[in-house]
Amino acid sequence: MELGTLAVAAIGAVFGVGTTLVTDLVRSRREQDRYWNETKRIVYTRFLTSLAQTHSRMIVAAFREQSEDVRRHEVHDAFHNDPQYSDAKSVLRELAISAPDHVYQAALPVYQQLRVVRETLAAQPLRPESAEYEEVRQPFFKGMETLQRVMRDDLQPSTSRRL
Repeated sequence: MELGTLAVAAIGAVFGVGTTLVTDLVRSRREQDRYWNETKRIVYTRFLTSLAQTHSRMIVAAFREQSEDVRRHEVHDAFHNDPQYSDAKSVLRELAISAPDHVYQAALPVYQQLRVVRETLAAQPLRPESAEYEEVRQPFFKGMETLQRVMRDDLQPSTSRRL
């Protein structure tokens, strides 16, 4: 066997092993990104769902005919006690761990606005069409829409993200 043939075989082997390593690294990175994106998607969905369900439970409690003390207690109970064990504050903590900072920072004001809704509903008897309720409801739902858009943009592949 000639030295040239051996050199070509060695170069081919090194090239083949190198290509395999690079391919495996790219594949591993892609799978890791896919897994991380799926984890974020689940937490994002849980948080948005938790916010919406908490709001729904609070308005059901607030708009019933009942005494002031009972209404206040039921509104606070609706905020804190989620029957599916995914209250908004707990999922907000998951979001703090899983989401990039810009998503978490967009989520905080929405959660805080939900607390404002809670305090407004607990403070006095209101009707669904009342100006006081509308004044706190609109910023909450506008914040939800903005947060949803931020989350959706974060989950897009980096090549198709909006600028």
